[in-house]
Amino acid sequence: MGMSDGLFRKSALDKLSSPEQLDVMMQVTSPTGWIALGGSALILLFVVVWSVVGQIGIRVDGQGILIRGASVLDVTSAAEGRLTDVLVKPGDTVKEGQPLARLSQPELVLKIENTKEQIRSLESQTKESGARGSSLIAQYRAQARDLREKLATQQRLVAKGLLTKTTLLATKQQLAAVEQQIAQSESSTSEEGNRVDNLRRELKELEARLAGNTEVASPYTGRVLEIAAEKGSLVAAGARLMTLEPLDAPMETVLYVPAAEGKKVRPGMTVRVSPSTVKTEEYGFMVGKVRSVSDFPVSPEGLRRTLHNDTLAQTLMGKSAPIEVVASLVPDAKTPSGFQWSSSNGPPTQIFSGTLATGSVVVESRRPISYVLPLVKKSLGG
Repeated sequence: MGMSDGLFRKSALDKLSSPEQLDVMMQVTSPTGWIALGGSALILLFVVVWSVVGQIGIRVDGQGILIRGASVLDVTSAAEGRLTDVLVKPGDTVKEGQPLARLSQPELVLKIENTKEQIRSLESQTKESGARGSSLIAQYRAQARDLREKLATQQRLVAKGLLTKTTLLATKQQLAAVEQQIAQSESSTSEEGNRVDNLRRELKELEARLAGNTEVASPYTGRVLEIAAEKGSLVAAGARLMTLEPLDAPMETVLYVPAAEGKKVRPGMTVRVSPSTVKTEEYGFMVGKVRSVSDFPVSPEGLRRTLHNDTLAQTLMGKSAPIEVVASLVPDAKTPSGFQWSSSNGPPTQIFSGTLATGSVVVESRRPISYVLPLVKKSLGG
């Protein structure tokens, strides 16, 4: 007993020896533990409910660009020349017929000067030959008048038998020769006049070409996206000088997605567009609807025709030919950009054509439990 008193406290020995403590329930879990257990059960219940009624979107991702009218417009040079002046800069709005650039046409100017010199020389020759021709024609006409009088007299003499018909025939031949000379002289004078008239018409055409080729006017109303030629450079006929976007066309997104996944995209599907100039985590993404999907993968040439930019076309082309998806953005007049955004009002700035973007097309929605059931069946051998 002396050893037992040293090992155990007196209060503990009293509790063990007292028969009144046998009906007291022992506490296994504390209140804090019950709270944690209840929270875990709620989370588990939420996960189960969400797996049944929730939706997970299956997306097809791609890269693209924002463009008005799903394409851009080229302004080209109508003739070969040197670009002497560019009258606009990227971002400027231009109207149809507005001058955009000027070209020098040294060969055309030289041809115009040569034509003017030919006209002056031919006019001088025509004036001198015209004076000589008029004098000669007057002489021929006087001879023809005398021969006609002589012929009339001879005809009367032949009728009376006083002159032979041979003499009459000789006079007729002389008159015909003189009349032919008159006709040739008049024709020569007329031809010289026609040559002068033709050169004058050619000069007018050359001057009109110079006026039309020297000043490059805009064939469209739009906004300048890019200047493709530098001032002072030589440009060929048909060369691209600048690129415009039409202002009357709606802003659209042209996305290029892998061909294997692009076949899943259909018109009317929802598109989430993230412009490269906007922070998605802060402003969300633009909302759009698929308007069209190309039936076949786009070739490099087709992509260049749409973008008119070889470097950009090569970037968006990737390693294989993609599917082109054109999506219309949902307008919203209440936002600064004029388009609907997934959260807030979007950025406080406008969104311009030519902005690179990434996009996601929601091609399917599945319940989360559909991913779990196959795993459960497989684990159970079903």
